[in-house]
Amino acid sequence: MSEEQTSRVLIVDDVPINCVILSSLLASNGVTSDVATGGKECLKLCEENSYDLILLDHRMPEMDGVDTLVQLKEMFKRQGREVPVVCHTTEDARKNINLYKAAGFVEVLIKPIEPKRLSEILMTYLPDGDEKNEKNKKVEQEKIKQELEKLPDWIKNVEGIDAESGIEHCETAEDYLDALSVFKSSIQEKTSDIEHFLDDANWKMYTLKVHSLKSMARLIGAKELSKDAAELEAAGKKNDIDTIIKRTPKLLETYRGFILLLAPIEQENKAHEGEASDVRPEISDETLKDAYTSMTEFALCYDTDSVQMVLDSLMEYKLKENDERRISDIRTALSELDWEKLRGLLTPASLYDNKRH
Repeated sequence: MSEEQTSRVLIVDDVPINCVILSSLLASNGVTSDVATGGKECLKLCEENSYDLILLDHRMPEMDGVDTLVQLKEMFKRQGREVPVVCHTTEDARKNINLYKAAGFVEVLIKPIEPKRLSEILMTYLPDGDEKNEKNKKVEQEKIKQELEKLPDWIKNVEGIDAESGIEHCETAEDYLDALSVFKSSIQEKTSDIEHFLDDANWKMYTLKVHSLKSMARLIGAKELSKDAAELEAAGKKNDIDTIIKRTPKLLETYRGFILLLAPIEQENKAHEGEASDVRPEISDETLKDAYTSMTEFALCYDTDSVQMVLDSLMEYKLKENDERRISDIRTALSELDWEKLRGLLTPASLYDNKRH
């Protein structure tokens, strides 16, 4: 298998905000994804594409997760391959985990998704990559060349990043810019996490974090950083503490260096947001309610990354003035890690409904 090819996951969920959260969590682990909003679309995409893992919601209209799984298994049998399928479902379905596994799901994820749990599943079931045949390589090289031309020149000259490799993994210039933005915005928190688990000698969590860094760095084409993280991941798995202690400071120094190297990405994002501001769709009450509910659950778990992911997903929509102010206040509280204020702003759905009407 080739370290240069990232894995691809299919997310199946009929609730848009759940898809956004899962896509963001996968991207932070260096994994690309597609989205299906129901069982029929899932089957169609699996006929047309090859996936390394499927995250399948259980409760969906028309075809539920189990019905979809049965047809997926028949399809994969005809195709002569096996694809692991993970069920993701709500807390009240936790009592049915054994039934889901008996039905053929390899694992069960309970919503709201815990980033640590998802990372563990990705480490277990995803390959590092796969080999492409020569014909596909030639076709993709031409596509990569076209997408590279769409990138700002400064990105192609960032030390430590191979933009061509990044485009190969992300497929389009737009997705690559999004991946760079996610990578940069998470540096401070992820470096702090690695230092924290290093100081606490929590080698299991340390290994998970450097694994995530390895994948994310590979996704954006930061090959040397990915290589160093992979070697420290291997050291973590072998419990080679001396190597971890000796080499982690250099890894973190290199990782933090990308904050300055990728600083212009913020201007790219602002320019893109400005262009799209007049064409963004109005957010529906249901989608906004789902967003507030998800952020409330994540805030109870002190899950900064997931709250931020939901906030970022809301940038795709036009919000009413009172919601714009509220979201701005939530962003400020999150940046200050003021959890009491954050939870106060994230009122229960009933209060949210009262304010809307």
